[in-house]
Amino acid sequence: MEYLNTIGVILIVNLLGWITPGPNMLAVMSASLSHGRAQGLKLALGLSIGATLWAGLAVAGAATMFDLFPRAMLMLKLVGAGYLIWLGCKSLAAAARRQEVVVAAEPAPGRGLRQGLIVSLTNPKAALFWGSVMTTAVPAGAPGWFLVLIVAFCGALAICLHSITATVFSTGQAMRVFSRAKRAITACFGMVFIALGGAVAWSVLRRS
Repeated sequence: MEYLNTIGVILIVNLLGWITPGPNMLAVMSASLSHGRAQGLKLALGLSIGATLWAGLAVAGAATMFDLFPRAMLMLKLVGAGYLIWLGCKSLAAAARRQEVVVAAEPAPGRGLRQGLIVSLTNPKAALFWGSVMTTAVPAGAPGWFLVLIVAFCGALAICLHSITATVFSTGQAMRVFSRAKRAITACFGMVFIALGGAVAWSVLRRS
């Protein structure tokens, strides 16, 4: 029963995190609207792989490394902030071009997956999130098989939730809305990415 409660807590926390807008959801939305469902699903898979890695590291206790070496967390935050700002600048540049050029050619194979993985791995909040979840939800002395099960469950859950986002925002209706206001929507994504990256960078520089 205790293990079932742990699974339930992790499920609820992940659902709450999923419905809260953040870099992960915005990245999937942007890719799905701009390039279709296949690209959105690739990015969702990359995010899910990153989430699985963070969950595994949390189970292994690697999250405590950031408590021992706070500068490592600051560096990761700066890298993540820089990547979000770069994504934002790319979106703004696309929105500034002529409308018929905004929807780019089919992305190179693997780009979506790679982009999702980078967004996930450079998100320091993921380390804190998984570290806190594993610390509070997983019972002390849990056997190895259960820890492996938890990591696999987190990975499968991430794939499911991010795939739902990619599917919803690549529907015909969503694509039609995007096609009518693609420059404005692309610019909005760009400004939000830059704002998120800027906020993270500012918080790091203010502490330095």
